[in-house]
Amino acid sequence: MRTTKRSLTIFAMLFSVLVFASACGSSNDPQSWAEAEDDGNLRPNFIRACTEANTDGAEIELTADQIATYCECAFVEIVEYFGGEIDGSNRLADAVVAADSGRDFAAFKELESTLRDNPEDIPADIRAMLTGQGGCTDQALAS
Repeated sequence: MRTTKRSLTIFAMLFSVLVFASACGSSNDPQSWAEAEDDGNLRPNFIRACTEANTDGAEIELTADQIATYCECAFVEIVEYFGGEIDGSNRLADAVVAADSGRDFAAFKELESTLRDNPEDIPADIRAMLTGQGGCTDQALAS
């Protein structure tokens, strides 16, 4: 249960930071993962916020290496869940099939908006991705 509570808090914080970072990076509101990547703030702000959230006052003590593993995993999983992909040059891009799945950058922004009002309202499949067996928490603890 501790892992779930911890990841829920981190996940809600990260969603807020992602959109805030994207908005602050330019005067444009990104409409895709590629546009958010072009702003240049998305990944570093996500990783920084995740690291801070996992360092101070966390219920589960993670080493610096475990925190780095968790944060990178969470970033990749969230991007991929919402129709993004990380290409061979380690840049964000939009997956071709995302629009048909209903899980694209617009859906990501919609969920982020929902989480601003209710940070604990994380869909079960996303929660499982981060905290379930083989999820980001397990990967961090195994590193």
